Parts: sequence; C-alpha cells; structure tokens
Amino acid sequence: MKRIIGIILAAVLVVGVGTFFVVRSAEDRVTADMLSRAGRFAIPADWKLAQEVVRPERFMCISTNPCPSLYRQWDTGKELMANNVTPVVSGVGFEMKADRPCQRPSNAIGVATICSSSGTEGEYNYMLNVTSPAPNGPQTVTLIVRPLQ
Repeated sequence: MKRIIGIILAAVLVVGVGTFFVVRSAEDRVTADMLSRAGRFAIPADWKLAQEVVRPERFMCISTNPCPSLYRQWDTGKELMANNVTPVVSGVGFEMKADRPCQRPSNAIGVATICSSSGTEGEYNYMLNVTSPAPNGPQTVTLIVRPLQ
C-alpha cells in the first residue's frame, strides 16, 4: 500500500512540475511576442532609455496592472517636432493616430503632454506620448503597451 501511495505521489509531482514548465514556457512566449511587437517602433539611437517596466504574462495576473504590459520612457535630449515623432510610428505595421500636432503650445505652463499617438493591433493597445517639462527643453517619450480590455 505504501508503495502505491509513493508511486501516486511521485506521478503527481512529475505531472505538476511538467505542467509548471509548460505553462511558464507559454507565458514567456506571450511576453516575448509583446516585446517583439514593441520593438517595431523606430526609436532613434540618440534617445536614452530612462525607464522600462515589463510586466510578463502570468497564468494568474493579480494586480490592477494587466499582463503582459510594457512601459518604456526615453529622454530625447532635445525639443521634438512632428518630423521627429512621425518616423517612430511609421513602420509599426498598423495605424497610430495622433491627437494633435507635436508642438508645445505657447500658453503651456510647466509639464505638458504635447502629443499622443495611439493604435491597436491584435490583442494590444499602443500609446506613444511626448511630454515637455518646460519650453525649449528636452522632452520625454513614453511607450505603453497593454492588452485590450
């Protein structure tokens, strides 16, 4: 009887470990696919990556943040114009709609979002925001990728 219980426990352990690795492998593929899609944005080499948060796919995603998701922010080191932003989104393979021309309003005070582009492809929403901390100052660009809700 002890031998049968031992065999059953060993079988359960082997199945559990195997299931864990199969699920983890599938989660990693989903995360890699999202990161690959985000890599299609043509970020200029002179922009410095300031922050990156990757929330990987998980079987149980217990949080207010969806998974998988991506947040990347770059310091551009300069003031951007529309001709600096358009090439970033032009080769992604789907339409990114801009909310307005990418130029800081003359009456803006303090930190201002000067333009945003958004689009949807497959099961993801994409947002690209350009923020200006001050007139004539270097701007930041933020890319957010989240699953459709």
